[in-house]
Amino acid sequence: MWAGPLFALAASALDEIENGQSRNPGAGGSLAGTGESGHFAVRMGDSVVVIARTSGPGAFQLTDRVGVVRPAHCTALGKIILASLRPDQLKRFLERVELKPSTPKSITEPSVLLREIAEIRRSAIAIDDGEFNAEVRCIAVPVYNFTGDVIGALGISGPIWRMSDQVLKSRAKLVQTAAQRLSTEFGASNAAKSL
Repeated sequence: MWAGPLFALAASALDEIENGQSRNPGAGGSLAGTGESGHFAVRMGDSVVVIARTSGPGAFQLTDRVGVVRPAHCTALGKIILASLRPDQLKRFLERVELKPSTPKSITEPSVLLREIAEIRRSAIAIDDGEFNAEVRCIAVPVYNFTGDVIGALGISGPIWRMSDQVLKSRAKLVQTAAQRLSTEFGASNAAKSL
């Protein structure tokens, strides 16, 4: 994988989210002033690693940093990566990884995770509703390369009191727009829409 260009393009997409800039005027409004943090992560073994991030302008800031490794099963970024796996790869993941809880909301049952992954494959959106950090909600979407494969996940995180369902839906549109632009930079065609 092209680590240098991938990082630079991901950082650019995160800046776009943070500043509320979008090439699509109907993308759901600006995130400027909301305080959300943006992250881009890629698969690293059975986990995900954040390779680019940006902090929102608000007082509440998440402590994730570039290089931090997170479990795949209880993060929005990780669930996007899991949803991109072939059925045999996902089966092997579930056979070798213990779904340890990070919070009381963490998914720890393989059958529950499989149902959620089926929904993520349908919608191409993953949500972490206090599953990794009880005080934080996150939303993530896939980023594709020129072959149509998922190369990473782009997402935002914010405090549960600010990230209502309505806010998550409106922010999802902006994150999807940024992810589409990032995917296009990697040669993905418009056909690469599903997981």
